Amino acid sequence: MAKRLAVVLGIVLLGCVTALTAQQYPFWEVMLHSAGKTDQTPVPSMKMGNHMQMSLKGAMQPGDEQQAHEIIAAARRVIARFADVDTAVQNGYRPFFPTGKIGEEVHYTNYRFGCCTDYDHPRSILYKRTAKGMQAVGVMYVAPQEATAEELNAIAPLSIATWHRHVDFCGAPRGLPLDEQFGPHAQFGFRGSIHTEEACNKAHGLWLPVVFGWMTHVYPDAKLPSQVWAGMEMPMEANADGAR
Repeated sequence: MAKRLAVVLGIVLLGCVTALTAQQYPFWEVMLHSAGKTDQTPVPSMKMGNHMQMSLKGAMQPGDEQQAHEIIAAARRVIARFADVDTAVQNGYRPFFPTGKIGEEVHYTNYRFGCCTDYDHPRSILYKRTAKGMQAVGVMYVAPQEATAEELNAIAPLSIATWHRHVDFCGAPRGLPLDEQFGPHAQFGFRGSIHTEEACNKAHGLWLPVVFGWMTHVYPDAKLPSQVWAGMEMPMEANADGAR
């Protein structure tokens, strides 16, 4: 299964990494407002890597295909409406953690839009950075982190959609530079080697069992049907240059 992901941290994080550094404010404490107490879930799921929890495919139910077609059609409308990234910004969408690198996928998120079935107003629009500018490629819908399988299924059917959550993070101790929290060899954070509470406590980190809710990405114009509801990949690196 693919990888295309990352996440949608807190609204306070958007465009303010520099401010957090200046205040010497521990990055991971910003996420406490959206952290759950456990990564346990009633949703049939599996771990992918150390920090991703993916839903398992459910049995096809009557109406699932029709609902999926409606979601894809809505996602295509959103992409057409917000083909120009500036239009998304003007409508309240803000980039989450861009690196400025060609090929990256950037979540433009609007926190006014929550969960459920308002498919024409997704929580995030997904843009790919190309040599010619930002290209709208998909959307992200969300559900509460404590959602049941039935609740996820009502938003996007588990027989077709792939849902994911971000889990088992160890936040870095106070004073550790941000660039040491996000690299490929980091101990802490989204790509960190620490993924158990015991190890996190030994490292004097901040344990976050689950952050934010369930998410599902839709790429309505993907070349292959299997890629329409594919997994996600988005490198988690500090936005040192303030790229958009």
